[in-house]
Amino acid sequence: MEIAALVPAAAGIALSPLPVASVVFLLGHRRGYGSAAACAVGWTVAVAVALVVAVAVGERLPAPTGDGPPVQAIVALVAAAVLLVLAGWQWANRRLPDGSPASSRWADAMEALGPGRSFLLGAVLFLSPKSLVLALAAGLTFGDGDPAALQTVVVGLLFVLASGSVVALPVVLALALGRRADGPLRAMRSWIAEWGARSLVVVLVVLGVVQLAIGATGLR
Repeated sequence: MEIAALVPAAAGIALSPLPVASVVFLLGHRRGYGSAAACAVGWTVAVAVALVVAVAVGERLPAPTGDGPPVQAIVALVAAAVLLVLAGWQWANRRLPDGSPASSRWADAMEALGPGRSFLLGAVLFLSPKSLVLALAAGLTFGDGDPAALQTVVVGLLFVLASGSVVALPVVLALALGRRADGPLRAMRSWIAEWGARSLVVVLVVLGVVQLAIGATGLR
């Protein structure tokens, strides 16, 4: 199993502004840590489930032959196309009809969510084309290893933790710093409301280019 090949997928899943924005906004309302932590846990559980499903799917795909291109290369090229199309769509829809940033719609929605709904929100937010295609690409890489081997299990756990790390980071900071985290969290909420949609475009473009390079290399 090529462990280095998992880095782009883990980084791409981790760098998902929408769940990060949801956790940050949840930290700002009256239900505080519980709802924010539940959202981060829901996201991480969804990553783990998606990885297991992707590995199962990958094991059922036909084995590569010398007559055709590798399945991993095709998946990477499809992922690149999906990510770049999403980047274009996100750029076109980065603002609401009234001219306000699209990210600002989350601030009001977060007020109504308790821990249970926040957990479901974290899981549902994973069901985006970006995360799903990256999970499939990672699952195909894991399919090259022995599922019973200790290394595969450890790498799988590290992949899940890395993919959920950025979403969980605001909760960790809030718990560690207490009231001292209020200022940075307010600044983060303001930054996300104004620049969150644009940052997602950048992430999607970078990931699209990386997957394109992986796919092109795999076809050689």
